[in-house]
Amino acid sequence: MVPDLSSSKSNPETRPAPPMYGERFTHRLEAFSDLVFGFSLSLLATRLEVPANLSEVFDRTRWGTFIVTFAMICVFWLAHSRIFRHRFIARTPDVIVNFVFLFGIAVLPYSVQTFLRYPAGRDAVILYFDDFALIFAALVALRWSALRQRRGDDDVEVRVREWRGIARQSIIVLIIVGFLLAAKIGAVPIEKILPVFGVVLILVTLLTRLTVHHLPKFLE
Repeated sequence: MVPDLSSSKSNPETRPAPPMYGERFTHRLEAFSDLVFGFSLSLLATRLEVPANLSEVFDRTRWGTFIVTFAMICVFWLAHSRIFRHRFIARTPDVIVNFVFLFGIAVLPYSVQTFLRYPAGRDAVILYFDDFALIFAALVALRWSALRQRRGDDDVEVRVREWRGIARQSIIVLIIVGFLLAAKIGAVPIEKILPVFGVVLILVTLLTRLTVHHLPKFLE
């Protein structure tokens, strides 16, 4: 006797529930992440307080910090969107890491405001760069998970580019942590970290672009 499946198709209560972590959930997670990026950029602009002195309207430190932070958030959004674009399915560890990543993005406007108000304060500088280190580390973990899911795919060039990003951002995290530890013990002046970080970021980007050309064996 053939079971009647028509009733199960018409009655939604008898349909099997979709998996918790599938394509639909991943799309919703990406959409939620975009909202956090948008709010972070909006809050970042509102943190540009009107200075008390007219001569400080075009203060280089204020505008430089704002522009660099705005640009970095845009870079983070592009990297995050590339991860979700290539058949990425978020699992439980990925969801946790993604929320840690979004926490860092959401905190950036506060850390920028603190840094601008106390530019020579050690704790303000440490908060600002610790936040960047957290974001970079979480992005590395997401990229790593995405590459593991795509092992054996034909898009080798795209995966090499993502692997290059992992190498670059891992080095940046190590450099930030090293700078902060050196600043805490007084080996590096705290006010020198921001300009040095910009130079290091450019050098690391060029170095990884010139040296990383192949995937490691375990990701091929």
